[in-house]
Amino acid sequence: MWRNFALNDAISRQRDVFLVDLRNHGESDHHSSMTYEEMARDVGRFAESRGLDKYTLIGHNMGAKTAMMTATLYPDNVNGIICLDTAPTGTPPDKKALTVNSLDQIKKLPVEGQTRKAALDIIKAEFKDEGIANFIANNLVYTDADDH
Repeated sequence: MWRNFALNDAISRQRDVFLVDLRNHGESDHHSSMTYEEMARDVGRFAESRGLDKYTLIGHNMGAKTAMMTATLYPDNVNGIICLDTAPTGTPPDKKALTVNSLDQIKKLPVEGQTRKAALDIIKAEFKDEGIANFIANNLVYTDADDH
């Protein structure tokens, strides 16, 4: 999704676009902790390493909340944020518990070393909703280049 956005000529001709994976996502560094403040500081360090004094952030869901936190920690650097499908509110305790339980369920799936197709079959056996199964599968890193 973001790659298509970033490669859009109308945007990329007017400004530099960086696609940054948050910690524990994609091929980013993995840590035992990932609070919004930690992820926002990661974004701040990324921007500093690229010499970006002023920047606009766009994010969806957790990325949007991270963008909001980044703006509060680096108000002199963030000149704008675009938050998709996310409001600056907390998560109710029942949704937090559901999220933690789902993450525990995902961690127990025997998908390490599997091809994407094999991993997706394993995930679909546990998560019947095809959209959720595909979302989980899309957030794994596969070593077999022919099976993306």
